[in-house]
Amino acid sequence: MRLKDHSEGASVYGRSALVAAVLGTVVVLACACSKSPQQPEAAKQLTIWLTGYSWQDNTPPGSSVVGEPVLHKQADGQGTFADPITVAVPGHEGKMAWQPGTKFYLPTVQRYVIVEDSGAAKQPAGTDTHLDMWIGGQDGTKQATDDCENTFTGRVAAQVNPPDNLPVMAGPIFANQKCNIPAQPADMGTYKDASGDSDSDGGSGSGHHGHHDSDDSDSGGN
Repeated sequence: MRLKDHSEGASVYGRSALVAAVLGTVVVLACACSKSPQQPEAAKQLTIWLTGYSWQDNTPPGSSVVGEPVLHKQADGQGTFADPITVAVPGHEGKMAWQPGTKFYLPTVQRYVIVEDSGAAKQPAGTDTHLDMWIGGQDGTKQATDDCENTFTGRVAAQVNPPDNLPVMAGPIFANQKCNIPAQPADMGTYKDASGDSDSDGGSGSGHHGHHDSDDSDSGGN
């Protein structure tokens, strides 16, 4: 009796299994490709209340400690996209207006800034948020740094999640005993112009910006 040859059937079965496996792989790859990678948040235009703080009026004075370090352990930055300047926002750890690491672009001072500190006063009506920008000023007097802060304080445009190619005037805001910013509009406000604004640390509001959620035990700065 002639035995039945199973080689052809086995070959057909093998080819079918191979085709099924290949099709399964294609389906898996197609599903993976259909899921686009997570896109960064789109840039958004805001109207903000911009103020500044320095070595002289930080909390504690003579300190550059920040409460929410991301790129800098101490308040710092050159204002570029890669090295933005530290800003403080309203709220405190866990309940901040913006997450640490959020970047903004400020066209009036031509700097990128990054959220690394908290405890800024609540923004006044008619603005989207308050950004309190570190200006440095270790080599300046209290009067000189206050004057610099007043120069750019007010309701200004800002961009959150900005692109990396916007004009930059790199460097600290206050250095070499000079306020290093572009010419500002003549109608800029002052810190006291913010309706209902007050220092969140319970201060009288007569100064600039004492507030920050930093380690008060480090009174010596760096």
